[in-house]
Amino acid sequence: MATVNVRNHDFQRELPADSVVAVADGPVPAVPPKGRLTTLAAPLLFAAIAGIDGLGTSIAFAALIFTGPLAAGFGMGVGVILLSCVVIALIIGLRSRYPSSVGQVQEASIAILATAIAAAMASPALQGATEATRISTAFAILGTSAVVTGAVFWIFGACRFGKLVRFMPFSVVAGFLAGSGFLLIQGAVMMIVGDRSLAQLLIQPLGHQALANLYIALIFAIVLTLALKNASNPVTAPLVMLAGALLFYAMLAFIGVTPEQARLLQWLPSMPATSGLQLPSPLGIVQGADWVVVAHALPAIASVALLSMVGVLLNTSGLEVATRREIDADAELRIAGIANVLAGGLGGAPGFTGLSMTLLANRMGAQTRAVGIATAGVLLLMLPFASQLAGAMPTFIAAGLMLTLGFELIHDWLWGARRQLPVSEWLVVLAIPLGMMAFGFIGGMALGLALSIVTFVYNYARLSVIRADTSGRERRSSIDRPIAENAVLALEGEQVQVLELQEFLFFGTVEQIIGAVRHRLNDRRKLSLRFVILDFRRVSGMDAAACAAFVKIRNMLVASDVTLLVSGMNPKVEIALRRNGLDVVDDPTVLVERDLDHALERCEERLLAGLPRESDWNDVEDYLARTIGPSARLHDLVAAMEKIELEPGDRFIRAGEAGDDLFLLWKGRAKVEARLPGGRALRLRTVTPGVVLGEIAIYRGGPRTADVVAEVPSIVYRLVRQQLRHMEKADPQLALLVHRLCATTLAERLTIANRVVQSLHE
Repeated sequence: MATVNVRNHDFQRELPADSVVAVADGPVPAVPPKGRLTTLAAPLLFAAIAGIDGLGTSIAFAALIFTGPLAAGFGMGVGVILLSCVVIALIIGLRSRYPSSVGQVQEASIAILATAIAAAMASPALQGATEATRISTAFAILGTSAVVTGAVFWIFGACRFGKLVRFMPFSVVAGFLAGSGFLLIQGAVMMIVGDRSLAQLLIQPLGHQALANLYIALIFAIVLTLALKNASNPVTAPLVMLAGALLFYAMLAFIGVTPEQARLLQWLPSMPATSGLQLPSPLGIVQGADWVVVAHALPAIASVALLSMVGVLLNTSGLEVATRREIDADAELRIAGIANVLAGGLGGAPGFTGLSMTLLANRMGAQTRAVGIATAGVLLLMLPFASQLAGAMPTFIAAGLMLTLGFELIHDWLWGARRQLPVSEWLVVLAIPLGMMAFGFIGGMALGLALSIVTFVYNYARLSVIRADTSGRERRSSIDRPIAENAVLALEGEQVQVLELQEFLFFGTVEQIIGAVRHRLNDRRKLSLRFVILDFRRVSGMDAAACAAFVKIRNMLVASDVTLLVSGMNPKVEIALRRNGLDVVDDPTVLVERDLDHALERCEERLLAGLPRESDWNDVEDYLARTIGPSARLHDLVAAMEKIELEPGDRFIRAGEAGDDLFLLWKGRAKVEARLPGGRALRLRTVTPGVVLGEIAIYRGGPRTADVVAEVPSIVYRLVRQQLRHMEKADPQLALLVHRLCATTLAERLTIANRVVQSLHE
């Protein structure tokens, strides 16, 4: 984004790791090239520039806040904001994890606080209050915002919660910053025209004068903006401001107008040019402020703290990218927190590290802690003369500066965001400043948050909570079945609908599940539905509306004579369903399985219930004939294999041993398991009669990768590799039957795997 040298927009967007952050005059190198200013001179020169910048903006910020009924506090306002700059720059300069960090009071915070203070001054509680009470209340709001901001910074940094703030939607952050730009413009206008109505501005002579002053401030803002856009020198802004002031006083001398007369014409701040340092007393603020009014400003104060925390973290992220070094964001929060608490204790304003100024210091070759210390020193030297300088600064310069900053914020965060954000998110950005114009700051903030929530819910509802919608044809259990049973499941498996759910289920997404079940029930192109499996393993939770939807699904399936199975439920999901009318444990119309694999197994057993099983096979020859086709040599093949009887727990394949045997499980049941590092056995799949084992090792060689253990009394037939090699030489026809059995087994498993992969990608 574009950067203003006179003030930096210290909220930078997230940048890719290989990008380079740019200031007004181009990219900032991580290490300054040779030939730069000396180590001592560079920080001093930068501090002079930063000091002029800090003084000018402190005067402008004070003029934005201490106007109208608070005009008597203008001098103290300049002093306390300038003192805040000193404290923040010094603490951050001494303690920041990045040595050349430059701390500053931020214009976005001032814009929000100026609006909050103006609203407080208009409250009934202060209508009859004394001038001292009003000024003390204004400083109390200002100081409280800094203390609250510092406390929030420190707590989040100490608890290492810095990353949580990144959950703030970018559209809301951009909208707040664009709205802050509007508030700066609004404040600059009010600084000049006051509370005059449009009729007063157009009819009364003083109104005409105010309009003329506003035109001059607008012209100065345009000149300053163009100068900053076309000149890359860091002293451009101070020179433009100095030139404007010199021309102003030359004009006064030419037309013979004294400074006192200029104040009456509102060309200079409506205060006498006093000497000496003017600062409010912290004890006087505590005793003289109306704290009930301060309490009413807490929503604005909280928004300043939140927005400032976003700014710290985004600036830290941008600084990491620009300098190619890692910076502890939580440590930066703690350091900025201490600085803000100290500044707030003096009645000052909140602030944090300014990204653009820090990068400017790097570009000038100043990369030590002397940068922040020298900047604080220069500002401290200006502090005794702050009131005199504030009284001498022409109003159009302060107002023009605020207009420039406001236009820049709107340009960067409203106009610029239209190219980066989807239309729906950009409309949220637009709605926030419009809401501030129509309903005030709090109203605009509430509108932006409400719209961002609605946008989030809408976009989240469009995300699929159905991870996979498959059938029992593609999605199989871990039961390793013979080819004949697999063939039945390939035909009948589409009678099982498998819905693997994910994410948090709520009223906006659960309709997807109802729609998927209803669509499958009404799909006449497929076999009639008999089972629906809802797998909750990846579901994190659900609201009451989602639970009610599952009751609706249950009723819909019961009416269609379809069995509902639920699997993978965590206790949170189970409790939520029970509270909302679906007691899955005691409901006879719902079957519960601990995971998807067991739910699939139950459905498969139901589908295979009428199929002849191993007890119906006459002998091994009969099974082989059904598997690889009839052959006169099947008897010889069986005779060549060794029959082995196993007891429960017998391990007939061991991990790590050479894969020299081919097995056919004829009777019983076995499990394939792997040994975990701790010695615990992990069950991979179950093997039923008619399944061939070890066929891959026969071809590839190498050690076994898992154990196979008999679970019940079982019978297996074994053919060793050496015997197969002998067949290939002595009896190729018999060896061909073995290879056909292995190839059929591999092809069957590959077909099942392909179906699963295809279903997950559809």
